[in-house]
Amino acid sequence: MKRTLLALLIALTILPARASDPESHSSPLSITLTAGYDSRYLLYGYRLNRHLLKADAYAAYALDEKTTLWGGAWFGLIPDGSYRELDGYMGIDRALGGGLSVGAAISAFYYIEVPFSDKDVVYELMTHVSYYHERFALSLKNHVDTESDGHLLRGILAIPIALTDRVALEASGEYGYAFRYYIDGNKPNHALLKLAAPIALSDALRLTPYIARSIALDAIDAFEKDDTIAGLSLSWTL
Repeated sequence: MKRTLLALLIALTILPARASDPESHSSPLSITLTAGYDSRYLLYGYRLNRHLLKADAYAAYALDEKTTLWGGAWFGLIPDGSYRELDGYMGIDRALGGGLSVGAAISAFYYIEVPFSDKDVVYELMTHVSYYHERFALSLKNHVDTESDGHLLRGILAIPIALTDRVALEASGEYGYAFRYYIDGNKPNHALLKLAAPIALSDALRLTPYIARSIALDAIDAFEKDDTIAGLSLSWTL
């Protein structure tokens, strides 16, 4: 598990980057509760434990028309008891206009029971520059952590496709490049292709099945393999 900090502790604990377009919040406070299943826990091309059960509580608060503060907590476990992780996260996004936004987030990962680390708590700082359009979203995210001498740069393109009033598709592609991120030198790290199908069960409930293909590139292909994973999540927005 490769993650975690090199920054100022911006208030309490925190996790991955998952904030949406800061210009899209219609009310000051939004809260979303999510429960889900992944056939494999996948992180930055690293294939961690199989059969992940997860839950997340996420809140976003619009400080003004252009600035959004967001954060929450995430819990994951493997049913056989070999893995349990509790994360906290907090971030802030600022809309620059014209679809552009910038932001940063800091995360704390509490490893309650994991086979891949001897650390109890690890931290990560993420910064991003994003562009939102009605037809696509493009984001460049940089991840720095206390366990690595380098950093990981990820480019992510997401394309939403409305099928009906209640059903949509979202195709996305991700490319990661490692700059001394747990390796010697700089190399392509991973690629990820994903297709999700968000289904609005009501105004507040959304069911999202997905399938994804992870591709290990030069930095990790000596010990990682390409893999296909699938999952399902149910989200309730308050």
